[in-house]
Amino acid sequence: MIGTGRSLRIESLAGHDVPAAAALLAASMRDNPLHRRVFGHDDARLQPLLAGAFEALLRLRRDDGRVLVARNGAGIVGVVAMAPPGRCQPGLRFRLHMLGLLARHGALGVAPRIARWLAVWKRNEPKIPHWHLGPAAVERSRQGQGVGTQLMTAVCAELDRVGGAGYLETDKEANVRLYARGGFRVIAQREVLGIHNWFMLRPPPARPPERA
Repeated sequence: MIGTGRSLRIESLAGHDVPAAAALLAASMRDNPLHRRVFGHDDARLQPLLAGAFEALLRLRRDDGRVLVARNGAGIVGVVAMAPPGRCQPGLRFRLHMLGLLARHGALGVAPRIARWLAVWKRNEPKIPHWHLGPAAVERSRQGQGVGTQLMTAVCAELDRVGGAGYLETDKEANVRLYARGGFRVIAQREVLGIHNWFMLRPPPARPPERA
């Protein structure tokens, strides 16, 4: 267990909870501006597609990075994934899986838009080694109740523990304020497919003072 507070537990995502965590991400992020621009407004089509993509990504991040969840009793109410330095961009196997997922949902036509989107994100990644955050979301019914803040506190504690920088992208201005409370600062702003995006970095912690 990572931590507790306000009746929530912050802990690592277990394998059997991956589908539930992916479903939460899909439900909470279906109306993100970039998702709407790429996939449209048909939630009945979009949400299962996002859930499939997030499930594959969460399994990848459980293997090569960290995935933290906030629990309220037995239920998951928040999720954040962290990719370790050098592993921000999923490999060829993952990309082929995503193409298959798009094909199964009749959405191969959006692949060029996704490629343009990810190309802009890749160009704006900082050159220093960093942990890449995302996807991250809080269950809709629990938004504005401090769940995101507690998850961000746990993420920052983990970054401090490993002495790492944190980095993320967001297409929602409300998220900028949340991440700023955790020490993330905007290092760039770009238009992605006509949607404004913020790119944020949290520097690694200062070295402890040398003992005399």
